[in-house]
Amino acid sequence: MQSITAAVLAVVTIPLVLTACVTGASGAPDEHTASPTATVEAEPTPSPSPEPAAPIEVDPALYTDQSVSGVVFGVGTGDVNCQIRDAWDDPAVPRWGCAVHVIPTWQWEDTEFAEFCEPLESAEVGCRGGLVVRGEEAPTPRRNTDADFGGMQASHVLAAGERITVGDVSCEPVGDAMRCEDASSGHGFTLSVAAIDAW
Repeated sequence: MQSITAAVLAVVTIPLVLTACVTGASGAPDEHTASPTATVEAEPTPSPSPEPAAPIEVDPALYTDQSVSGVVFGVGTGDVNCQIRDAWDDPAVPRWGCAVHVIPTWQWEDTEFAEFCEPLESAEVGCRGGLVVRGEEAPTPRRNTDADFGGMQASHVLAAGERITVGDVSCEPVGDAMRCEDASSGHGFTLSVAAIDAW
C-alpha cells in the first residue's frame, strides 16, 4: 500500500515541479523570458532655416553717366530704370525715382494716385510710368514734365543681391522690380512692369 501511495505522489509531484520551473514560484512568467518591447522613434529635429544673405553694397561712383546727372541704374533687362540726384533748387534735398521703360501692365486709375493722374489741361498734371520722391515727402507719380528719374534706359544694372545706397536712400532689385526706401523718412516704393506699391 505504501508503494502505491508513493507512486501516486511521484506522478502528481513531477508536473507540479515542472510547472513551477516554467512559471516561477509565484505563477508569473519566467523573468528570463524576454517580452517584446515597442520601439519609439524620435522625431527628427528640424534644422534652422539659413538667414538670408545681406545685400552686397555697390559703389555709387560706378553708376554714373555723362549724359545724366546723379546716380543712374536699372534692374533686370532695363525695364525699370532709376536715378538719385540733388534737387534743382536745393542740393541738400535729394530727389530720386524710378520709371518703367516699357508700357506697364498696371494703370494709374487702379492705384492710390488715380485722382492725381487724371488728365487735365495743365501739362504738369498727368503721369508717366514711374514714381519720384522729393526730400522726405511721400512718393508721387512721375509727372509729364519730369525728364529724369528713369526717363532713359540705364547703362548700369544692379544684379540680384546687390544694393546701391546714396545718403539715406537705398535701392535693390526684388525679382524684376526695384525697391527703394529712404531710411530717414521711411518712405519708399516698389516698382515693376507688373506692379506698383508706394508707402
